[in-house]
Amino acid sequence: MEEICKLKDIYKSLYNFEKEFAEKNGITINEGMVLCCMKDGKPKSANELCGFVGLSNSRVSRIINTVETKGYIIREMGAVDKRQMIFTLTEAGSQKIKEMMKQELNLSELVKELTKITI
Repeated sequence: MEEICKLKDIYKSLYNFEKEFAEKNGITINEGMVLCCMKDGKPKSANELCGFVGLSNSRVSRIINTVETKGYIIREMGAVDKRQMIFTLTEAGSQKIKEMMKQELNLSELVKELTKITI
C-alpha cells in the first residue's frame, strides 16, 4: 500500500508542474508537445504527430482538435490520400512556440521533488 501513496505523490508533483505550465503558457503540456513537434514549420500528418508525442491516436486527435480550435494549426486534406489529414502551423502557432521557448521551465525543481519520493 505504501507504493500507492508514493505513486500519488509522484502524480501530485507532475500535476502541479503541468498546472503551472498551463497557467504560464495558456496551453497544456500535451498541446505544447504538439506545437514543439511542428516547430520546424513543416506540415505533419496525424500519424507523425502521434509518433512524436508518444500518445495514442485518440488522445492526440483530441489534443490536435484543441490546438486547432485555439488557432495554432490548420487542417487540410492530404493531396495524395484524401483520408489523411495534414496539419500546418499558423502564424499564431509560430508565435506561441516563440513565447514558450522564452519561458524557463524549472525542471530542476520537479526533479528535486520527484527524487524526494523514495521507492
